[in-house]
Amino acid sequence: MTEAELVQRWIAAADEVALAFAHEPDEKVDASLARMRQSLIEKFLVLFPSAPPETIAAGVDSIIRSIQDRKREIERDSIAVHRSKN
Repeated sequence: MTEAELVQRWIAAADEVALAFAHEPDEKVDASLARMRQSLIEKFLVLFPSAPPETIAAGVDSIIRSIQDRKREIERDSIAVHRSKN
């Protein structure tokens, strides 16, 4: 798998996670994402042992931000659709 393919898979996974989190309370989502962040960092450090931990953390933070951004986008779109129906 190329790096570009891996990034595309991560983006698709972030979209799926965001969809699952859409319309959930922020506190619940934040707690889940904090656990997910820690787990991903630990797993990536095992997969990429020579990578600096701060680089791994920055990459995972980027994934988490993508999930949060996509969640907000899904919620905004849902509100807009609801308003247009009324």
